[in-house]
Amino acid sequence: MVRKSHCGYGFFLIIGLLLTLIAVFTPGWRSYKDKREDFEDKFIWNHFLGHGAPDLGLISRYCGQGTREVNQYDCKSYGTFKLPFEKTTLAFMIIAVIFEIVSFGCFLGLFSPRARLGMPAFSVTGLAFLSLFVAIVVYGVRMQYKVLYLQSTSYELLANVYLGYSYWIAVLAAICMLIASSLSGTLIGPENTDHLH
Repeated sequence: MVRKSHCGYGFFLIIGLLLTLIAVFTPGWRSYKDKREDFEDKFIWNHFLGHGAPDLGLISRYCGQGTREVNQYDCKSYGTFKLPFEKTTLAFMIIAVIFEIVSFGCFLGLFSPRARLGMPAFSVTGLAFLSLFVAIVVYGVRMQYKVLYLQSTSYELLANVYLGYSYWIAVLAAICMLIASSLSGTLIGPENTDHLH
């Protein structure tokens, strides 16, 4: 018999894994925008449609559009040169993905009545949450002190830097992993099943 907490654990684990992957591969960790774009960016699809100022991520980057576009050389240079805190964030995000994949394996193994994977699931899911937590704290704190100025093709100095949508997706992923970790704690111990003697 499958426990409700088992299904809930799997649900939040899968959502957390998907959100983590989205956060790693999308370019919206660092966003440059002006006051006009502050209003436009209330509509989340503007980020994905590629309107306005550039967005820079851990792996990918979007160089902007129109007068606030950054030339390709500078964009490429940013992609090859990462600040130490960005490398640290990327490393912890990759570690989190690895732990989440292992957690998913534990989740599948929990369907076997002979498997005793409650404690490993709890431990690995907790480590995945901690990795995400460290990543978002390191990036969120250090970005405030390491402002990267970019110059657009129209020679405008882009200096207004904000935490972008990918960062907040990583925060949602961490919340999902925290919930999954707490639910995995209820899976520790033997199943309450009736045995025929």
